[in-house]
Amino acid sequence: MGPTGTLPRAQAGGAIVPARGHPVPAATRWTRVPRPGGWLQFESGWLSTDQALKNLETMVSLLQRAQEGLNGIDTLLEDAIAAVNDAWSKGNKTGPPPEGIGETVWTRLNQIDEIVRQCRFYGRGLLDGQSSVAGIGVGLDFIRGGANTCSAPAEGYPVSIDVLPSRAYILGGVALEEDWVRAEEEIFLAEGEHFVRYRIGPQETVASLVLGLREQARMAGLDVQIGLTAQRRLIVRHNQYGSQYKFKGCSFRTPLLSKRPGKVEWSRKGRDIQGTLSSEPAFGIGRMLVGYLDNERTSELAVVWHGGRLEEGRNARCYVVQNGLRFQDGAGTDNAPVCLVLPILYTRHLGRWMETPSSYRSLADVRFDTWQELRDALHLMLAVSFDLEDWRERVQGWIKRYQNQALACLRRSPAAAGREQPRADERVTAAQAERMALQLRERMQHELVAVR
Repeated sequence: MGPTGTLPRAQAGGAIVPARGHPVPAATRWTRVPRPGGWLQFESGWLSTDQALKNLETMVSLLQRAQEGLNGIDTLLEDAIAAVNDAWSKGNKTGPPPEGIGETVWTRLNQIDEIVRQCRFYGRGLLDGQSSVAGIGVGLDFIRGGANTCSAPAEGYPVSIDVLPSRAYILGGVALEEDWVRAEEEIFLAEGEHFVRYRIGPQETVASLVLGLREQARMAGLDVQIGLTAQRRLIVRHNQYGSQYKFKGCSFRTPLLSKRPGKVEWSRKGRDIQGTLSSEPAFGIGRMLVGYLDNERTSELAVVWHGGRLEEGRNARCYVVQNGLRFQDGAGTDNAPVCLVLPILYTRHLGRWMETPSSYRSLADVRFDTWQELRDALHLMLAVSFDLEDWRERVQGWIKRYQNQALACLRRSPAAAGREQPRADERVTAAQAERMALQLRERMQHELVAVR
């Protein structure tokens, strides 16, 4: 289970799916992205075994290049997390954070962006949007798309928000006055394994209560905000939007927090966003709206509303371009085209789904002027790390799948006649698969088509 706010795993990123609404062309062409020199082209249509083998060998090489980029980004991110975690665990919280921590992290983030720019295969960017679903929102932020997400028309996809999201909260039963505060003995708050027991001092005031409870909750790791309403009632809100987050609390002698003194009270449930994407159904996760898998145009399309201004009728708009890797991986015409969608890993795209008290909109926005900003940056980087690990596992799974398919094609290939092949029941190791891929690359290098 990832940290709070981790983006849920896409369900069909590597599924074999037919192109929706478009016939399979005689030769697959990439559209709506720049075509640098040495542009990659796959065979499609009716394929011989050798042509299918060439497609598979090329795709394995491409995915291995993407894997190298993912591994390099993961190493840099782990370095940044280690530096921030060390500063948080060893730092003196009564003073400012260490001066050099910001420079250390930003250096790593700039190096991540450079890896994204350099991660290419035959001129095609792999982690920069040229092999992904790319998009931009008006009134909201684009998060991601999937293999079946279709490119939007020129006017974009309309996004209708029917129900706005909210956060879980506990609202005190009385307006805070000095007499009520001094009559209280202790306030208890708990979220998961984190909790705080705030003891009321004899000289406690309303202001010192709010500040002290807020600081102790922060130090204990509770993901909540504490303040007063316009009616001066104590209110504790979760930082994350949606129905999945909750906490509990209690005031022992008075109704300062719990309506019934001494009785632990659960927070009132938050609400997930509700709406539609291009008039197609979608489900909400906090502020994020995600298209269902069987949607015709917006399958797996995810957008997040950060409280931006909406058009009349709570409408927004999202512009989407499908740049996924589409190819045919089998001989003949029985196999439908495969579409693989790689992530966009520029730091300005990472962590857009995460809610933090410091109002970070992405990993590129992290700051280290205060301990709160440092703590929020650490939480954001951990969430991105979990999502990155998910992508690494997914790409590794694709590599193994297409290596095995290439070996199956190799057994059927006429060129393999008379050559000793692995038995069907023999498990092929990664090293053997790599050696066979190198042999294939040498044998078919002259057949790779590059369009200039």
